[in-house]
Amino acid sequence: MNLTFYKKIALGAVALILGACGDINSSWEVKGGGYIKYTFNDDGPYTIELAKNDVEPPFYVNNSHHYFYLCTRIDESKRGDQISLMVNNPKTGTELTPVGRASLNGRYQYVTWMREQFSPEAPLITEKSTVKFDEIIGDSLWTADLDLYFKDCRSGSCSDSLPPLHFKGRLRYWVPADER
Repeated sequence: MNLTFYKKIALGAVALILGACGDINSSWEVKGGGYIKYTFNDDGPYTIELAKNDVEPPFYVNNSHHYFYLCTRIDESKRGDQISLMVNNPKTGTELTPVGRASLNGRYQYVTWMREQFSPEAPLITEKSTVKFDEIIGDSLWTADLDLYFKDCRSGSCSDSLPPLHFKGRLRYWVPADER
């Protein structure tokens, strides 16, 4: 074997290592974002990706509000699912009831709702629903278990006579590194 053979092997190894590390700074931990992994009426699991702008943690960058809010984009779900969720004064280790309705611009509106497979927005059933944050690193990471119930609106209108829809999942969101 000659020296050229070993140079080719070494160059190949270096190229492989550099290629493997090329996207190391494009992860959620650096750019921000995350995911919700969930089941819907025990079907699944499914995943919705979260972009950095899909979530507003409390007291984040230039805001001074005290709630955690997220609204996913319907195009990030292969099934056409979308969720909007608001939790007032989030803290770790406590089962919190999400905010179902809030006054926005002088009108009460649903702020926590779910769309399943492109159906209309289904409002939250607050009496049954909980969110439990188990990890809040205020300047970098938010993690929670979601156990949410929604009215059934899949027929085009919401029905109280149908059993509620059960959304059970896990949320992970990283604040962008340059905004910590």
